[in-house]
Amino acid sequence: MKKLIVVVNDLERSGKSSVARAITHHLASLEVNHLAVTSNEMDMTDSFTGEFWDLEDQFDLSLMIGAIDNHDAIVLDVHTGAARVWGELCEEHDLENLLAELDTEMTLVVTDTRSERCNEEICDITEIFADQADYIIAHLPGDSRNEVPWKGSLAAKALRYLGGTEVEIPAPSDDLATALATSEVELAVALNNPAGLPRFTEVPLTQWLERTSASLNNAQEYLVPEEIGIVALDY
Repeated sequence: MKKLIVVVNDLERSGKSSVARAITHHLASLEVNHLAVTSNEMDMTDSFTGEFWDLEDQFDLSLMIGAIDNHDAIVLDVHTGAARVWGELCEEHDLENLLAELDTEMTLVVTDTRSERCNEEICDITEIFADQADYIIAHLPGDSRNEVPWKGSLAAKALRYLGGTEVEIPAPSDDLATALATSEVELAVALNNPAGLPRFTEVPLTQWLERTSASLNNAQEYLVPEEIGIVALDY
């Protein structure tokens, strides 16, 4: 069974791209034949080695079918504001049945920065997709001043009802935060090619990836296809 892993959250700066890149590194470490995809054309820089899918302008479904044919896992980073567009595409193309024909399961990875708005977004996304997908809530470090409880929230209840799982994405270390600021590069961009960064940035970034990968191990059932192929992307 192959995996279509879709990272979503319609709130800005909610960590989607960083989590999507971390998942691709995790799959690469397991030698899973995978493809990274972005729906944000601005991501298509020299350091990003994946594909661009335009979800908002007559999306070519053959791109997805071809990608699934050639890879065991697809990691799709859905840009801010397009989660509902993806939902509409799923409905329009009867994606649930199409994926079943392609022997593929969809996993929605919803990022959570521990705010009330994120809880509301998670509820909205679970309402849109219902049981069409497996769910992972990726908890990221939030602003302690605005942090709201997860336990007992409507979002937590929705996740429990749908049978999803949770992972904790670790905060960047002080060394990594300083290195990224010195290099004037954002975490998501740095993750495109850690080996191309200065040594003082590459080392703490690699350590962060190792900690993140250990956390993602808790969601292997939803991220790793049953049959692992060879690595498709070189990092």
